[in-house]
Amino acid sequence: ALKWISPDCVAFGSGAGSLLNHLAMSLAEKGEAVLIPAPFYAGFDSDMKLLAGCVTVPVHSADPSAGPTAEELEEAALAAESRGLRIKILLITNPHNPLGTIYTPESMKSMIDWARSRNLHTIVDEIY
Repeated sequence: ALKWISPDCVAFGSGAGSLLNHLAMSLAEKGEAVLIPAPFYAGFDSDMKLLAGCVTVPVHSADPSAGPTAEELEEAALAAESRGLRIKILLITNPHNPLGTIYTPESMKSMIDWARSRNLHTIVDEIY
């Protein structure tokens, strides 16, 4: 497990929207997909699409406040892939926007572990 983050791997910028757009452009190609637990902040749609050209894919879960399980993430990924989309990124916002709930450490670890098992990039937006 990651114990230390190199300063070389940290970026700063003005505005969360522009940073998310730059991350999407750096980590994915036009037309590739970003999984986002639903419901999600409407601005994420334009943050991913405007310049990067990524496709947002909502991940629906039985308990949105708790976050999606690995099974729910896999279900969303398989559905997106059946539509011809290539998943590149999992975008998690914590505290959740718009619900305002805070994911448990176990839920965060489960989502990140699932993304790692699929060799996906994970972006965690913790702006609040």
